[in-house]
This record gives sequence, C-alpha cells and structure tokens, in this order.
Amino acid sequence: MSKQTVLIINGRDTRYGSAKGALNTFLADTAASHLKEEGFTVETTRVADGYEIAEEARKWQQADVVLFQFPIYWFAAPAVLKRYIEEVYQHDTFYSSVPEYGRGGLLHRKRYLVSTTWNAPKDVFADPSSFFNGRSVDDVLADFHFTQAFVGLTRLPSISFHDVIKHPDAATYAEQLKTHLNKALNI
Repeated sequence: MSKQTVLIINGRDTRYGSAKGALNTFLADTAASHLKEEGFTVETTRVADGYEIAEEARKWQQADVVLFQFPIYWFAAPAVLKRYIEEVYQHDTFYSSVPEYGRGGLLHRKRYLVSTTWNAPKDVFADPSSFFNGRSVDDVLADFHFTQAFVGLTRLPSISFHDVIKHPDAATYAEQLKTHLNKALNI
C-alpha cells in the first residue's frame, strides 16, 4: 500500500547557455526512484517538455506532497516554471476569492518542498558581509514561497546545492537529497 503521493515538478529550462538541465533532471529522477522504493506513489512533470493544464490539475489534486526541483536563474525560478505556475494555478482549483487577501488557497493539507541548484557558493548566504546581506536561500526565494502559501500549501524544509557549475558533485547531491527527503517526509 502506498504511503502518499508525491508530485515532482522538474522546472529545468534548457534554453540558456551551457546549462541544459541535466543536473536538475538527475536530481528529480533520483527523488522519484528513491520515493518509489520507499512505497510512495510518484507523479512527475518536466515543465520544459510541455504539459496539459487539466492533467496537471489532476496530478495536483492527487498529490499529498509536491517537490519542486529547479535551477536558479537570476535569483529566481526559471521562466518556464513561472509560466507553468501562471497557467496551471487556476482560480477555483488552486485558490478562490475571499475577503482577506491571500487566504483563499484551496490546497490546504498539501505540503511542498523546494530543491534548488545554484551557481552561487553556499558561503554567500547567511553572511551579512556577503552579496545576499545575510539572507538565506529561502529568503531569496520569498516570492516563490509566497506563491505556494497563496494557494494554501504548507512548506517543508528546503534543500539547495551550490557552486554547481564550477564544482559539481551530482553523486553527493543525490545522497544529500535522499537524506533530506527521508527527514522531511518522515521515511
């Protein structure tokens, strides 16, 4: 019997420079394999490969947890992932109109977590003298988190991988991701 259903959204974008999304696809596939081995039902979407809005709505309705796997471009999610959110997060399916702004989310009881890859080294976060002025990865991604809160999702701890262009270590990242999922999902 399945524990829960996890929807993995691979937000890689293959249109820019030398980054073709291989690392994010590897991590999304690693998560999918690991969770299946642990008894979860896994649905996946590779945003850059296209999607049907009705099918995505079905996946979201079945999901207990959503894992967003994506690279950071210019301090935010890639354009393809932003477009996915704009197209898929439909009124009366993901949120409704209510008197208090931001409280009309319809995805309560669903959780999400974010796994990101950065060219930025890890030590530039949480250091007040560095580029991000002491901000954490989640602080930098505040708009992404506000979007998920708007539709009623509950945030689980994020994970991030750093300096992935100059010093990639996919095998280590995969093990760290599995450990993180085990802890976040109480496996």
